[in-house]
Amino acid sequence: MTIVGNPGLGKTRLINEFLGRIREREPAVRAYRGVCRERGAPFALFGRMLRARFGLVEGADTAATSEKFRDQVSELLGDKRVTEFLHFLGHFLDLKFPASPFIKAIEEEPAQFQQISRTILRRFFEADAARSPLVLTFEDLHLAQNESLDLIHYLIDELEGAPVLIICTCRPEILSRYGDWWAGTSTSDHVRMELAALGRDDSEQLFESLLQKCPEIPDELVEAACDMAGGSPFFLEQMVRIFLENGTLLARRDGTWAVDLEQLDSAQLPLTVDDAIQARIGALSAPERELLERATTMGSVFWLGALVALGREGRDPPELWGGGEDLAPQYRDTLAGLMDRDYILKLPDSSIAGDEEYAFKHNLERDMLHRLASPGTLKRNHLLLAQWLEHRVGEKAEEQYELLAQHYELGGARFQAAHNYIAAGDLARRRYANAKAADYYGRGLEMLGEDDAVKRIDTLHNLGDVCQIAGRNEEALQAFNRMLVLAWRLDLRSKGGAAHNRIGRAYRDTGRLEDAMRHLGAGLALFDGIDDERGKASSLDDIGKVHWLRGNYELSLKFLEQALDARRRLGDKRSIALSLNNLGLVHMDSAHYRDAREAFEQSLALRREIGDMPGVVASLNNLGTVFQDQGDHRRSLDLWAEALEGAREVGDRLRQAYLLTNIGEAHYRMKQFDESIRILRQAEEIADQLGDRLLGGECARGLGKAHMLAGDLPKARELLRKAIDLFEQLKSKVHIGVALRTLGEVTAEGAWGGEEAVKARECFDRSLSIFEELGNEIELGKTCRAYAAFLTRAGLPDEGAIYRDRDEAIMRKLGAAGSPTDLNTLPDIEVELVE
Repeated sequence: MTIVGNPGLGKTRLINEFLGRIREREPAVRAYRGVCRERGAPFALFGRMLRARFGLVEGADTAATSEKFRDQVSELLGDKRVTEFLHFLGHFLDLKFPASPFIKAIEEEPAQFQQISRTILRRFFEADAARSPLVLTFEDLHLAQNESLDLIHYLIDELEGAPVLIICTCRPEILSRYGDWWAGTSTSDHVRMELAALGRDDSEQLFESLLQKCPEIPDELVEAACDMAGGSPFFLEQMVRIFLENGTLLARRDGTWAVDLEQLDSAQLPLTVDDAIQARIGALSAPERELLERATTMGSVFWLGALVALGREGRDPPELWGGGEDLAPQYRDTLAGLMDRDYILKLPDSSIAGDEEYAFKHNLERDMLHRLASPGTLKRNHLLLAQWLEHRVGEKAEEQYELLAQHYELGGARFQAAHNYIAAGDLARRRYANAKAADYYGRGLEMLGEDDAVKRIDTLHNLGDVCQIAGRNEEALQAFNRMLVLAWRLDLRSKGGAAHNRIGRAYRDTGRLEDAMRHLGAGLALFDGIDDERGKASSLDDIGKVHWLRGNYELSLKFLEQALDARRRLGDKRSIALSLNNLGLVHMDSAHYRDAREAFEQSLALRREIGDMPGVVASLNNLGTVFQDQGDHRRSLDLWAEALEGAREVGDRLRQAYLLTNIGEAHYRMKQFDESIRILRQAEEIADQLGDRLLGGECARGLGKAHMLAGDLPKARELLRKAIDLFEQLKSKVHIGVALRTLGEVTAEGAWGGEEAVKARECFDRSLSIFEELGNEIELGKTCRAYAAFLTRAGLPDEGAIYRDRDEAIMRKLGAAGSPTDLNTLPDIEVELVE
């Protein structure tokens, strides 16, 4: 259930009342709460929830915490994959455990790690709920990061067969920021409750319940309060307090309240929620307000120890400090009074060991106090708080680094802020949160300015890396070029070689092969000059891939074999398997199927040996593609089914979708069009859920081909135009060219001369132009072959022969041993899992 409502309508109160009744009536039900914090790190919400579940205190001894966590997980799960659960659940808690070979392989796959982490979290909740029902509350989701919203949405969609109730609260603005919140769930799975303002009768009833200490409640008082409150429960509660402070309500010695209506007219009744909050703040004494203003520096929660540290600013220290408390007792008494008056509450456990933690009861009051504080005072407080926190947290997690960075930044300490933002980025990158890591790195570089050039080089490399993985190629190129400039100025050749290589890869991925070769060649020269064997092997491999894309198989094999030899000398089995996989792809494209099978099988054997399950899935997929090109569809389907099972085992939905795409396309080649469309729809659904536009484009293209072969040409055109639109958004010229070729084939199927024939020719011509520009001989030959078939059917055999001859010339140039199976029944680009 998601409860939506504006501030002050009672979302939190509703949950409190519900959980209180549940505890009374169903003691076996366990409830765990997660409240989002402003500017909180992604997934910190889940870390707090899991700490509550396992009784772990943040900041406590790491070894003791890890042992307690291990014992409870083992007790819950027995021996069922405890190692994996500890590792991936520990990721949410910033606890580290020894990694198995399987986990080490997963850690090198960003999307893979993300997928498995959330799968493990779901399975944990399912196992835990099997013991007794769970209520999980996620509150103030309008403050949550999109990563957290995605994970909560996944739990809502995927939790199966477990007695779990998920309750979310948010303000209406979340629906404009995260419009897919209701997507993919039925009304029986996900109920929406919108809290509106109270009606007149309910307002009167609530106000009278708040005045239970009044033996008699005058109608005038009720009418005045309800007229002004406008149906807001929060406002009604605030007005009771204002009446008490104003003298309209008088506390008697016997505990009851008297009403003085003469004070009613003189009461400053607020007209808005802001007015009510200002009235509450105005009721604070000077020491109370000063203490709460210091507390607002920390956010919605704060610690007594930090207040003491802030309170000591400007004071003279004692000559001899014996460690005794000075301000703490005074502040503790002040905080107790504020608790009685409902400004704050004390939390049962502190996230900082040995301290007392409090929280503002109403964030609206906290926000206004913060706005009213002096900017100069806030700046000093932020710096002091950062320094205090620096020594209060043990092994820092992403959330702690971000918190420190924000306080240092607001405190004017840019250098310290930079290093903490970058440290947060490193942790986000390690957990494959690429968009978040890019944000941290960008903020860190902004804080660094022109200082610490070496740190800037490393940060620019990491920024470019996460941007490229996230498909933000222009930003990646900017970062790598800035890295190259700094490396050149400092004469750091290994860094310069790495920068050139990364620029080359970015150009290669966007189809700019000439630019890619220039930079990869420069990187190779730099690595060669300093005898960096690992760097040289990487450059050779990347250059080989460019020659492969150009269709120069002989030269591609030469470079890939040199890279393989270098990696064998280094003894890195994972890299050796990667080189063998790349060799197999080149052999397969040149129709040397025996060599391709041998390379893929060697790669598969190595990956099985080192427990590299994602690599195993990739090798099985590519072996299946070899058999498919040889027309052995049954064998290819068997291999893809095994690969799909492996992808599902590790929770890798991206690879699942690519494999489903291959399986679906195999079915339409076998003339099983309905089954093909059903399976391709499954792949498309995963692409939509992952938000992967490249995968979505491939699915749309495959579905377009399937509908064409099934005779549904209008639907085929619609899907192919969708694919082209997605590829154009990504600026992926290769994929645009392939989709245009397929659209030409679809248009040609319905063309009997006239306008349709002209449109088909336009598609083929645009496809040819793209591949000629890119120098991609492989795809150029395929488009010539498809164009020739269309022209021959259209009664233009002489013109068709020109393109057929061109295709055959390209095949001879490439040295292909034979043409693959008739491409009218094959996908235009094999969906290969290339690392």
